[in-house]
Amino acid sequence: MAACGGGEVGQPDPVGGGTPTTEPSSPDIWGFEVPTNPDAVLLEWLSVGGFVPVEYNVGRAPRYVLTAGGELYSEGPTTLEYPGRQLVRFQKVQLNQAQMSAVLAAISNTELVRVREGSNESANQTVADADTSVFVLHHADGTTSRYSIYAFGLASGDDDVAEFQALADAVEAGRGGETSEAAIERLQVVFSPSGPAEELNTVLDWPFGDIAGAPEVFNDVRCFEISGDDLAAAVDLFGGANSATFYESGGETWRALVRPLLANEEACVVR
Repeated sequence: MAACGGGEVGQPDPVGGGTPTTEPSSPDIWGFEVPTNPDAVLLEWLSVGGFVPVEYNVGRAPRYVLTAGGELYSEGPTTLEYPGRQLVRFQKVQLNQAQMSAVLAAISNTELVRVREGSNESANQTVADADTSVFVLHHADGTTSRYSIYAFGLASGDDDVAEFQALADAVEAGRGGETSEAAIERLQVVFSPSGPAEELNTVLDWPFGDIAGAPEVFNDVRCFEISGDDLAAAVDLFGGANSATFYESGGETWRALVRPLLANEEACVVR
């Protein structure tokens, strides 16, 4: 178990398993160069901020991650019951050639190929407490371009928002294929003090060390990465728990936000 982890800075990060659905593309075709490694991350769509507890800005999963080989990762479906499952796995789907070409064409029409860092916050004037969508393009040379849009989905009227909506539509169109569960290689667990347990809560002993001794990301929020020898036991523990399950460690009771980490992700990052 570790406090954090991540790949080498400046190198394309493998996610896994994909087979190329498109030949590596030259900048003359798309305006950017697609990584040649099919397992390398090409595009991330993140959600950050918003009117949520602070620990959600560490525990929130990417909305989508797309590899150069056309594998699309997203959180799996959840049920409407409360409390729901504590551990939601990633699912993956392989985009076909037409779907991948549509995504690449949509990327080429956005600000991601024109600027390395940009944003649109115009919806701040009319929308409060919304989150921000962050689109990250990973170039073949290991660098990235990022573009942020506040209240994406509610913002409208600007050309750049329309371009990213077209990209979002192209990505989501790829979800229609056959999905499968992505293997869990690492887990991230974000703990915050729970206060007294109520009738709905189950309280379990935390078996993987002292929670209070873990790195504090902010305001009494602790974060662990679990991998290696502890991983199977942790997956079993969280797989049998629900969102109302608390954990006791060192005489304190904690609530947990649990999710798998993709291979390109660094653990315990405040978004």
